[in-house]
Amino acid sequence: MNSLDQYYANLSITWESNTDTWLDQITAGTDPVIENISVDDLLLDCKRSHNVKGYIRYDYEDQKLVIPNLVTLAAVLDAALVDDDFLESFDEDLPMIFDATEEWSGFDAYDATEYMYENHIASTQGLMKSNPGFDSSTDPFNPELTKDMNAANVDFAVSNKMFNFFLTEGCIPLTREHELMKKIAAWEGFEKPTAVWGYDNTFSYVAGSKFEAETDCVNTLGQVASTGVPNLSFFGLAADPIEEEGVLVSNPFPKLTYDPDKTYISLLLGDGDNLRFVVERHLYWWQTRQELCSNPANWTQYNVTEENACFPLAWSLSPQLLNFAPQLISWWYDAFKSTGSDYFVLPPSGELYSYPGGFSDEDQIAYKSRMQKIAGLMDISGTVHWEFPVFSTWNNALSYFEKYAEDEEPGINGFHCVNVPYFEPILEIFGLEDTKVLNDKVVLFKSIEWRGGDGGPNAWAPADFAKKINNYEPGSIKSIYVTSDGGFTFIDLYELVGQLDMRKVVIVNQEQLVDLALQRHERA
Repeated sequence: MNSLDQYYANLSITWESNTDTWLDQITAGTDPVIENISVDDLLLDCKRSHNVKGYIRYDYEDQKLVIPNLVTLAAVLDAALVDDDFLESFDEDLPMIFDATEEWSGFDAYDATEYMYENHIASTQGLMKSNPGFDSSTDPFNPELTKDMNAANVDFAVSNKMFNFFLTEGCIPLTREHELMKKIAAWEGFEKPTAVWGYDNTFSYVAGSKFEAETDCVNTLGQVASTGVPNLSFFGLAADPIEEEGVLVSNPFPKLTYDPDKTYISLLLGDGDNLRFVVERHLYWWQTRQELCSNPANWTQYNVTEENACFPLAWSLSPQLLNFAPQLISWWYDAFKSTGSDYFVLPPSGELYSYPGGFSDEDQIAYKSRMQKIAGLMDISGTVHWEFPVFSTWNNALSYFEKYAEDEEPGINGFHCVNVPYFEPILEIFGLEDTKVLNDKVVLFKSIEWRGGDGGPNAWAPADFAKKINNYEPGSIKSIYVTSDGGFTFIDLYELVGQLDMRKVVIVNQEQLVDLALQRHERA
């Protein structure tokens, strides 16, 4: 074996649905009974269980625009969605309880969303955005409905009775859709700040979508990127949520003494807020990590050696798995025991992909409380933190960080701060410094964002980035946030690490980086 291409070819991970892979992972050592049944038999089983009370008639081609809303209607009415083309073969014993072809005749997305808000929002438990098929990549102001809705989240939307919708102008101020969006977000039954599942890609022109974090849409919202992840309802129902500390235990690590002649860095793998990355790409990377860590002699062409094969590495991981896929998060923690040098941090910006600097003071306090609880459950103390620099919210974010520093024992004491888009400097908090210590307890890091090696902003080849790190001033403490936006591949990490001057550069985990920063602060 002489190339990662050959190694990857033998892995079972795909970029598409890999439910079978995860079933193999979480049922290892057991003998599960897996039965494949037809859609007809599934409907029959549902009918016999009395979970389905009837069906909703609709026309897929004519009503594609309101499919997201129809999913919610089916959930709250305990009904099956039946297209006109399927009516003749459908079981006539199941009554039609809503005729959308009549009741919603001529409805656009606004009409259907307003109808669901006025009639059924009290029966829903959360928010979800599902693009019915708009292609907004060419003209976000006038997208064409040329595709089909990604149906991977439908099972989750139904089982959790999500208020599912999609308004192309829902985040554009002064539009009627935005006014409706604000009313939906303000619904008293939703916890604030409120999670929005799915993904908003209405304006994909810079750093993903302008409104993907949702806080820029309405400042009480944050996102759970989950489009394209099937079977979340299965994983959520297969085990109880993790609600007690001690169930998940991170790898131990030694305490280090700060040496002003050394340079300390932490490497944080990003994108763990996206559940699809967690169940697909990160699993792919993890199997690569195990191979490189276990068999360094096979990979010397990538600068892998016995000394650097298992360098400390922090992976961002969505805490949503605690509730909605507890078996998956438990698997990840157990898997990390095999290296002893892999750790977790929270993704941007913690529980939700959000910009907490945009939250009200009340919502910041509520969010901090949730974050502190999550830190205990996940046995971690660090998070990546993002803010959007246009009409920057970093000054308000500072008041959010200070709330942690006011606690006697802050659960989160390390914030790895990154601007969106990534190449903008964070001047409001740090000025020319790379760290800021609050109340001798909490450390803010101005993270260096590394996007891979395509030559764009912050996209250096491993050799070039290694030179930068080797030339840092002695005593430097640096947080490096790694994301794939610039073409990063997992092997880039090893090519980077293999070219670092280990006589002066020390790779540490997040907890050690915070402790070293506090030691340096105390000496100053």
